[in-house]
Amino acid sequence: MPTDVATPEVMWPAARIAERDGVTREAVLKMARDLVVQHGLTVARDGRGRIAALNVVEYDHLRGRFGDPSKAQAPKPPQPPLVELSDSYDEALRQKAWHDVEKRRIEVGDLRRTLLRRDKYESAVAQATAEMARLIDRLPQEAEGIAIALGLDDVHRLRVELKKAAARLREKIAAAFLTMAAEAPVTDEEVPVE
Repeated sequence: MPTDVATPEVMWPAARIAERDGVTREAVLKMARDLVVQHGLTVARDGRGRIAALNVVEYDHLRGRFGDPSKAQAPKPPQPPLVELSDSYDEALRQKAWHDVEKRRIEVGDLRRTLLRRDKYESAVAQATAEMARLIDRLPQEAEGIAIALGLDDVHRLRVELKKAAARLREKIAAAFLTMAAEAPVTDEEVPVE
């Protein structure tokens, strides 16, 4: 099984993490929402876009790395929860192994710098699109040079036409980006670096 995808064993609902940590489900969800936005925490969403499950290993890793110790979640309860009959030592070992694999995958990705933080990726895309728009908007400023090269007398009319062309180019580029975004699979995992 590839280790670059979160396995079902590490995807826990917020209620299960809350029970484990001795806090409310809402506290876990609030922390998870912050970690998704700021650090790209892997989550599974329901049909309405709400967080249905989250990668518990990545959650623990990010919370330990970026969490505020003054707002630390409550300690584990002193008594262990009742073990269901279906739970066994082998099942616990299997889940622990999956958690260890997922934790190691995240750590290795950080060390090798093969993972890119979502916020940095989105910031770079925003900067690139802003620069493209700035360059397109400079097109009408070239009107005088084009008019001289073509021997045209009406520079103002050429400038107006270039402004219209720049607006059309911006619309086409925006539509192309929207099409690419709609076709791309939506994941909350970190973006791999090629």
